[in-house]
Amino acid sequence: MAMLEVIIGMIFTFMLLSLLGTTLNELASAWRGWRGFYLEEALKRMLEFSDKKEVFEKFMRNPLFRQMMQHKAPLRKSQAPAYLSSANFASILTNVLKQKDKAIQSVDDIINGVPEGSRLREVLEQFKEEGHTTVEAFKSRMQTWFDDVMGQSSGWYKRHLQFVTFFVGFGIAVVLNADSFQIYSHLTTNATSRQKLSTLAKAFADENDTLPSLTPSPTAPLTGGEIKQGVKDFINTTEFRTVSNVLGLGWTRTDLLVKPHTWLRRLLGWFITALAISLGAPFWFDILKKIITIKSTGNAEASGGQPQVIINAAGSEVKR
Repeated sequence: MAMLEVIIGMIFTFMLLSLLGTTLNELASAWRGWRGFYLEEALKRMLEFSDKKEVFEKFMRNPLFRQMMQHKAPLRKSQAPAYLSSANFASILTNVLKQKDKAIQSVDDIINGVPEGSRLREVLEQFKEEGHTTVEAFKSRMQTWFDDVMGQSSGWYKRHLQFVTFFVGFGIAVVLNADSFQIYSHLTTNATSRQKLSTLAKAFADENDTLPSLTPSPTAPLTGGEIKQGVKDFINTTEFRTVSNVLGLGWTRTDLLVKPHTWLRRLLGWFITALAISLGAPFWFDILKKIITIKSTGNAEASGGQPQVIINAAGSEVKR
């Protein structure tokens, strides 16, 4: 049972640190405009920016698209919107390709707006050859195409964020001195600490069917102060403050006055913590829920195996 409490404490700690990493990542992503950057990269690929720039540049200048663009901000990577619906994409692209002041009567009125010899024209002609010969069917096919490419773009964004998460996680481990070896040692030698974390983890798992979102979704560019406040709000949550106090996360003077081999072990402990954070809070939350269920089931079975006390009130007889 003690080892199970140690495991629960470790998992709960990794989950909270992962939540902090996710919070930092999402806040930084909103500030830097990474979602918009990958949306813009996807549009470049679809509209053949490297081959024929005209269509892409007209798309970016479209009034509807410009209304959705984000404001300028320091270090912002792209002003492109974080999200674009497939219906708006088809509407903007159709408007870009049609002849000025001329209504679209057929699919050819859209295709003819694409420069000859471009791969974008080949894609649109392929849609027509598939049988999407009416304007509405053609627009619907363009929407499906956009959704497929945006699915890939989302994968690019997630892989980028996962790469960043490791370095963010390593920074968290260093700043909080969250050494996995030290955390494990503390939980195995301190019964009070592991019982407190186990109780807190169980309460958290029981109260939350899904992982709570602690990250705001700002519609405007974030400032450095807003990012700092978002992190501060997370650190002030009851769960994080309790774990930090129980495990003694942070630095003291004695932590600095250690031998070189201790620093090497600590460095490895930070590296392991960073790897754990990079797996993400949902991963640890799912494991925590399963472990808590196993622990609860084990407790119930143990309780069910206890001797029962039977009282016969009529004869005042007690059996054990």
